[in-house]
Amino acid sequence: MGKLADLTPEVKVEPCKAGRLLIELDKDDADILAAAYDDTRWTPFSLAKALQERGIRITADTIRFHVRKSCRCSRT
Repeated sequence: MGKLADLTPEVKVEPCKAGRLLIELDKDDADILAAAYDDTRWTPFSLAKALQERGIRITADTIRFHVRKSCRCSRT
């Protein structure tokens, strides 16, 4: 097998809005949000509403897709 046999271009996938928040927030807030994504007591709607009350614009559908791993973050 030659040196270039497995040569493929790197596929860059931009994270969804829910994933970007985890990157953009400071570490403490990102940890809290990551835990909220995993906490089944939060519905996507109630979490989106709580975030919107804190000035973070995000929809319940965006959160739902991210939590279900149906968003583009899961394509990496």
